[in-house]
Amino acid sequence: MPEEVTVEELVNRVAEGSNIEVVDYKGDLVVVDSVKGIVKGDVGDLSELKKRRPRGGPTRKQLELAMVVVKLLVGSRVRFKIIFGPREMTIRFSEDKYVRVTENDSRVVGFNSANEEPLSIIHGELSRYGKVLFLKPLK
Repeated sequence: MPEEVTVEELVNRVAEGSNIEVVDYKGDLVVVDSVKGIVKGDVGDLSELKKRRPRGGPTRKQLELAMVVVKLLVGSRVRFKIIFGPREMTIRFSEDKYVRVTENDSRVVGFNSANEEPLSIIHGELSRYGKVLFLKPLK
């Protein structure tokens, strides 16, 4: 269920490692929702799946980068998702345009240059974090 939050509250959620999706803006408030996964086909019975232990979350450095990136993107009123994984985070702008931040670098998918919006808004911060690699689409 979407809810309206302040920028400070949004940054605090990201600092805690919560996955978020910014779906809209209303005045000074940000409309956020929890990130939903994509399910193709029938899920069926999940009771047979192995239970796995969580493998940890993002690094402190990645969380600090995420807080800065959120402020920049919200300041430009961009819709985006931030998804945290074990020692990585993904900043997703659309299904085929996103940035995966690993421990050592940032991998950009779906953009041809650093000057494309909305990547241009956060490229400077990504460069300060580490090397920025542009991945080419598979043919």
